[in-house]
Amino acid sequence: LELSRILQEENLDIPIWLVFFDGEDRGGIEGWEWSVGATHFVDELETTPEAAIIIDMVGDEQLEIYFERNSDAELSQAIWEVAARNDQPAFIPEYKYTMIDDHVPFLQNSIPAVLIIDFDYPYWHTTEDTLDKVSPMSLEQVGTTLHEWLLELRPQ
Repeated sequence: LELSRILQEENLDIPIWLVFFDGEDRGGIEGWEWSVGATHFVDELETTPEAAIIIDMVGDEQLEIYFERNSDAELSQAIWEVAARNDQPAFIPEYKYTMIDDHVPFLQNSIPAVLIIDFDYPYWHTTEDTLDKVSPMSLEQVGTTLHEWLLELRPQ
C-alpha cells in the first residue's frame, strides 16, 4: 500500500494497476481451481498488461526471496538485478521453488509474470501469522526494489 502512495507522486507515464486477488489457495478442494481471482481477472482483461508482478508473503523478518521456476525468467532477472544494484539482500538469485500461484493465469495467457514470495515463512497458514511477525525492513526491500524497477521502465 505504501508503494501505491509513492507511485502517485511519480510521473511514470506508464499504466500501473494494483490488483488484490483472492481464492488462490483453493485448488484441490472439490469443485475449486487454483488462483480463482487471478484467473477471473485475466479472463476479463480488455487490454493486455506488459507484465504482472505478484507479491506474496514478503513481510517476514528473515526474508529470503528466490527465483521461482514458473516465473518469467527474463522478468525475474531484471527485478533481481535491480535488487542487487540497490543492495537488497533478501533477493537471492537462485532457484528454489516451483509454485502454482496467481502469476500462472497471466503466464498461461502469454503475459510475462513473476512471483515474488518468501515461501519459507514459518507462520504461513497458522494462527501465529500475526502483525508482530511483519518486518518494515523486509517490506521496504521489496517496495524499494519494485519502485526502482518501475522507474527504469519510464519512457525516456
